[in-house]
Amino acid sequence: MGGMNTEDNPIADPVSLAARTVTTRTCPRCATVFDMPDRGRGRRPVWCSGLCRRLASAERAAARNAGKAVTVVEVPRAHRPDPNARLAVPSMGTLMTLFLSSPVHCRQLLDTLIYRYTHDTLHAELRIDMEAFAASIHRQQTLAADPEYRRATDDVQRLRRHLQMEADRAEDRDRELATLRAESSAKTTLIARLRAELAHPTVPMLETADGGGHGGPRGTARGDDPGVGMSRQQRRAAARDAAKNH
Repeated sequence: MGGMNTEDNPIADPVSLAARTVTTRTCPRCATVFDMPDRGRGRRPVWCSGLCRRLASAERAAARNAGKAVTVVEVPRAHRPDPNARLAVPSMGTLMTLFLSSPVHCRQLLDTLIYRYTHDTLHAELRIDMEAFAASIHRQQTLAADPEYRRATDDVQRLRRHLQMEADRAEDRDRELATLRAESSAKTTLIARLRAELAHPTVPMLETADGGGHGGPRGTARGDDPGVGMSRQQRRAAARDAAKNH
């Protein structure tokens, strides 16, 4: 309804149920008022001091021996709640959240509002809000019963699903495009490196049997000297063959 403001997070303000408790006690022997310590489990102190406790114990023992009545002292097991304690009042947002979570209470509220509206016992502003609320519900019901409105609503839903599918596909295409760009960049770098190696080839030096080296296959001539690149035995064999030919 109008006039009701919701908070951002009403659940964050829980209902506080901690009440004040009695924190002082009167010593039953000397009538001294003392503070009770904040303890966990166990019995709370009855006497203000150890001296009063020992004297009270001695008095009880003497009373038993003499046949006299013993004074009964109630020992508190825990702090007694203060009957005048007041609980913290929760915020309106918390109350509204708790109320709306109960369909039974919501129905009771609506019945009460309808009864007070029909008997003209509502405040003027609340009456206007109820009329606007009823008009909104009637308009929604009228639109829901209109076939054209239902078809338009279905078209809007289909359009939303289509747009969502297109958005998902666009995200997939963006990821694929990023992958292709990374692969293309890596291939471009590799091609540039291969071109640089082809532009400046490196010829390995071949070592001959006599410790020399040359840049071509063994036994091939380099320059005008046919013996260049040949071993000593090969040169001698070549010389003998030349002598025989002559």
